[in-house]
Amino acid sequence: MRHLLRRRDDEGMALVFVVGTMLILAMLALTALAYVGQSTTLARFDADHGSAMAAAQAGVDDFVSHLNANDTYWKTADCTNAALKGPAQAGGAACGWNAATANGWEPVRPGVTGDKAAYFHYSFDSSDAVNGGPVVLTVTGRANGEYRSIQATVGKGSSTDYVYYTDFESADPSNKQAYPTTPSASCGGAGYSSAKYFYAGRSGCVEITFVTGDTLSGPVFSNDAVLSSGATFTSAFTSSNPPCDSVTATKSTWNSCLRSGSTANFGKQPNYSKPQYLDDTSAQFANDPGCHYYGSTRIVFNANGTMTVWNSSLNGGGKAPLSIRGPGDTADPNCGAFPALGSAAGTTVPVPNNEVVYVSADATGLAHTQCDAGQLGGPTGATLPLGTFTKTKAAGKPTVNNDSYTYDQTMTETNKFCQEGNLYVEGVVKGRVSLASAQSVVVTGDLVLAGGLNGSDMLGLVATNSVEIFHPWMMKVTGPSTGCPSSTCKWNTSATEVGTDVSGWPRDYADPTGGVVVAGVNIMGSIQTLQHSFYVQQYAKGSHLGLLQVNGSIAQRWRGIVGQSGASGPGYLKNYVYDKRLVYSSPPYFPHWVTAQWKQRYFGEVRTPQSLRN
Repeated sequence: MRHLLRRRDDEGMALVFVVGTMLILAMLALTALAYVGQSTTLARFDADHGSAMAAAQAGVDDFVSHLNANDTYWKTADCTNAALKGPAQAGGAACGWNAATANGWEPVRPGVTGDKAAYFHYSFDSSDAVNGGPVVLTVTGRANGEYRSIQATVGKGSSTDYVYYTDFESADPSNKQAYPTTPSASCGGAGYSSAKYFYAGRSGCVEITFVTGDTLSGPVFSNDAVLSSGATFTSAFTSSNPPCDSVTATKSTWNSCLRSGSTANFGKQPNYSKPQYLDDTSAQFANDPGCHYYGSTRIVFNANGTMTVWNSSLNGGGKAPLSIRGPGDTADPNCGAFPALGSAAGTTVPVPNNEVVYVSADATGLAHTQCDAGQLGGPTGATLPLGTFTKTKAAGKPTVNNDSYTYDQTMTETNKFCQEGNLYVEGVVKGRVSLASAQSVVVTGDLVLAGGLNGSDMLGLVATNSVEIFHPWMMKVTGPSTGCPSSTCKWNTSATEVGTDVSGWPRDYADPTGGVVVAGVNIMGSIQTLQHSFYVQQYAKGSHLGLLQVNGSIAQRWRGIVGQSGASGPGYLKNYVYDKRLVYSSPPYFPHWVTAQWKQRYFGEVRTPQSLRN
């Protein structure tokens, strides 16, 4: 009997399952293969993209090495450097390069060439380097058909790297208020070379303290051991004080970077560094392009890009100002035609943009004497408050009973005599200019920038002696109460102080950009004293004057005193804020460190020009 086999419903499904599985596996394999291929392409792109950036950075390093081998490489036509070759290169005409010249490429690895090798090409703009600024370098890197470009500023380091730099933390040995008699050799009494840092054995000196309420916002550097009682340092703090080398990330160790027993509020971990030094290059300013005045000079800057100048020597018959032409200039700057002998009027001239104003002593043979009242003039009500002193009156005798005259005590210092090289300055600065003096730069009012801290205006103050905040302090000389006029009438040589601070000085100026101007003194600029200090005149006298606000940088040989007893005593508290534009720029002809080297200071990626892709 034949048995019939019953057909099962899933008969043949195994074959379908196997075939389907194989199809899926094949699809996965093909997908994986496509992914691997795509990943390889992406990896190759990423590698070439990164190599092109590395090649661009190699170009920056190459240009910096040329500058450090030849300090004036930026103004030299180097026809052997393939990286410079091209139609747009400044100075290329000396090499025979013109609009038809193909761009040159230098291999990153010498001798390694070919389509897949890495190369760089660069061009530069040295227009700011002429006055001591940086070189702007544009570099393109090329690797296996990929291009990337960066623009970098390349410059030398200077005191503008820091919001605050000091060589010695003790008072200037030439400061008669701090040292009525000559201090010891370790304090600098025998000259700079004899002075010692605190950690090297200095003793018996006037040491200056950062106090609670003092704030320094920006990088700080001191070759000495800083003395602080609760000051705030918000950014990088660097010192050559040896214990600073043992500071760790543990905050409890940070105060060891200061002098023993000191405290501070640090925003970042302090660091140790070898000392950095300033060189006295102030005499060079006499040869830098701009305006050269002789004898005490007063300048008020005007927001329209001009400055009004009064010059005691010229108004009194001294030497005329000298205009010095800068590189590329077609005419000398207009430094003013002063009025007739004896006139107190000034002259208004354009600010010498990207140049300097320099004041030196009058060498015409005129006697160097104390400034007369009104000799350093100004607009109505703004003549410098020098009192009622006149040379004629002081040299004579009282003409009536109880006759008297007054004078600013600081102006009796022999280095403040009117034929010395002192510069008195205030106002709203439009332009880029450095002010330098053979003696002191005295800030008689706010110095604010027309374009504020985000514009292109920039100011430098450089003094061979000191940069001082004007603080007139009046003294009075009297004659006898009876018997004048007679041959026996004589001035009482024991002068007495008159009143306190002179109202309205230093003068106030509003920030044209609407920024907040604090009660006190505001300076938007870089300050450098090559032999002495940044301090306040007659700092131990009078009332508390508010806040000394500096937006820029400060560098000094010795610590300068700006106030006493914190917020309750005479003088000012400090608020020093770094102008971040100084990372990639500086005021014209501003001095560099003694051992300054060229280095990359700032960079960012830019679009590669199409002309370099062809």
